Amino acid sequence: MKKVRWGIIGTGHIAHVFASDFCHVKAGELRAVASRNKESADQFAAEFDIELAFVDYFSLINSHEVEVIYIAVPHVYHYDLVKACILAGKAVLCEKPFTINEVQSKELYDLARKHNVFVMEAMWTRFNPVIEQVVEWVEEGEIGDLNSIQASFNFLAPTDPNHRLLNIEMGGGALLDIGIYPVFLAQLFFGKPDFVQNQALIGDTNVDLFEQILLGWESGQLASLDASLISHNPNRAILSGSKGYIEIDSEWFKAKSCRIVSADNKERAVTFDFPGDGYQFEVDEVNRCLEEGLIQSPNHSWQDSLELIATLDEIRQDIGLYYPGETDPGDDHHHDEEDLHEHHHEHSHHKH
Repeated sequence: MKKVRWGIIGTGHIAHVFASDFCHVKAGELRAVASRNKESADQFAAEFDIELAFVDYFSLINSHEVEVIYIAVPHVYHYDLVKACILAGKAVLCEKPFTINEVQSKELYDLARKHNVFVMEAMWTRFNPVIEQVVEWVEEGEIGDLNSIQASFNFLAPTDPNHRLLNIEMGGGALLDIGIYPVFLAQLFFGKPDFVQNQALIGDTNVDLFEQILLGWESGQLASLDASLISHNPNRAILSGSKGYIEIDSEWFKAKSCRIVSADNKERAVTFDFPGDGYQFEVDEVNRCLEEGLIQSPNHSWQDSLELIATLDEIRQDIGLYYPGETDPGDDHHHDEEDLHEHHHEHSHHKH
């Protein structure tokens, strides 16, 4: 397998974890990094032994030194950067959520198809060996009919109101950042839900801090999910079936172990001993797809990504959370500050 040359846009926390795991990739090299801050770019390049450091995203996007670009900046910048990569003919692995809404995502996947460029949302959890094992167990009928999923992703976010997680201008809130994981898990097994309910706590900066999501399917399955920026939780996932259940150990989205428990309480546990957090597996998948000449991954396809963001759009609509420049699907005008205020007035019972 030839060494695929990668570039990274962004030097924040997620870029660091990704770069740390990159040394475990089967066939790839980190050639370049870009940050709008020269010091950050240089430091990052030095830390991970990366040859090229750019102070401008577009210099990296247009560089002949890289074939694939990993985008690791806040959600609101994804759309413009992915678009620029596609137009420059560069393959893209873009952090989740791929964009802030379905309209943007659809436009980018259409553009990628038109330009025949590989694009994938970086749903790294999908490629974790534990998740692969769970998919196999469910497909083989090991727990009979899978009928419900419970999953959480909670952690304590920084309290600085300007932090990207709390900043509405940056696409902040629990749902897009971490709620996407439990929703992804439910849709991996059941597909797009037919019913969506959500109870959310909207904080002082007008983004969702905590939510409990109930998804339902006409064929009879349910998923009970939660995401929080203000609580601690074991962050386990349980898949319940007619013959037993599967528990994915803490923290389920980057787990190294899982167990299957039969109706008579016999337990079988599996542990995978992989290094790092497991970001190398999504890189291996991108490299494999490129070698096979694919423009999307069959394991996390454009359709999978679109169905995921469509559900997140519905959940946000349910709590009246819109980002600047977005149109309320029920309106034909953009929200300005006053509209946002009105919206939160209606949802004041969610306020704390």
